Amino acid sequence: MKTVLLGILFAIFSSVASAHEMRPSVASLSVDSQGTLTLELVTNMEAWLANIDPSLSDTDDSPNARYYDQLRALSESALVEVIRKGERDITQAIEIAAGGGRVVMSPIAIEVLPVDDTNLPRDTRLTLGGGLPDGVSSLVYRVHETLPNTAVRLFLENADPVVQFVRSGRTSDALSLDQAVERSVGALVAEYLELGFTHIIPKGLDHIIFILGLALISKRFIDLLIQVTAFTVAHSVTLALGLYGVLRLPASVVEPLIAASIVYIAVENIWHHRVNTSRTLIVFCFGLLHGLGFAGVLTELGLPERDFLVGLLAFNGGVEIGQLAVILVAYLSVGIWAIRFPWYRERVAVPISAMIGLVGVFWFVERVAG
Repeated sequence: MKTVLLGILFAIFSSVASAHEMRPSVASLSVDSQGTLTLELVTNMEAWLANIDPSLSDTDDSPNARYYDQLRALSESALVEVIRKGERDITQAIEIAAGGGRVVMSPIAIEVLPVDDTNLPRDTRLTLGGGLPDGVSSLVYRVHETLPNTAVRLFLENADPVVQFVRSGRTSDALSLDQAVERSVGALVAEYLELGFTHIIPKGLDHIIFILGLALISKRFIDLLIQVTAFTVAHSVTLALGLYGVLRLPASVVEPLIAASIVYIAVENIWHHRVNTSRTLIVFCFGLLHGLGFAGVLTELGLPERDFLVGLLAFNGGVEIGQLAVILVAYLSVGIWAIRFPWYRERVAVPISAMIGLVGVFWFVERVAG
């Protein structure tokens, strides 16, 4: 029992260092009437310059974390100067092929997008241009292995944007320049299911800890099911409202409140022995906050307009699968056999809740202080 408990506590404390999350990039492509291809790549340039492995979910897990932090502390203008010194390497990492050859891209502009909180990742917009060979009808975009997973968007005249999610080190399907090629619903669903799942496991550490907090004092499975259902319904509502532009809050507001929700659940676990109706209502309210956090991710990546609802539902489904996986692991490792013992609350629920509360306090202070 002690081994299991220590493993859980180690996982919780390890998650504290998640302030430097590695997020997907967004590559937006467009072609004008003269055959000029323009690329706007929004990515974390500090991570690229510091040679952070894009497979990591947190820059602090890299041996180059100190250099990353030094770059993150630079002013916007100072970072631009560092980026300019590495322009040749950057353009070599942009791999676009058309007509059987590579499209040579040249830098046009560099814009570091302002983020007030230095504990949050900062994106840079790189604008590059290049000429396409005559008569080409399609192109492919390869995500270099030094860059993170990327949402590739091709904007065409009189057509919805074509959106593909391409993993690091892989190449997109052919992107038609003549007309939008409709992707199969199955491919789209699989793509956004994976995106939703990975947003929880391994990247959604704050969401994972919140779900674990819900499970700790749920002695009956039905109690946990009611809470998770309330949480799911709530975050589904605000996820949809956020993506449709009806309701949006800045990350500087949403992220500290998500941390506060973790603290609240932890404190309630310590003070209360069982789930009550008021807790379910509060979980619903916190679910609304978490949904806005999910919406922020999808807003950055974009959804295909024609299949907007399908992509939204698939992403949400991936999130739910991730949440269920967390609950399943928690129950199989501790809950299913230990929760009914009289020592469970004193030796498991209260200590882990205290650890969760400390993590939440740490995140709250970190996110507010900026």
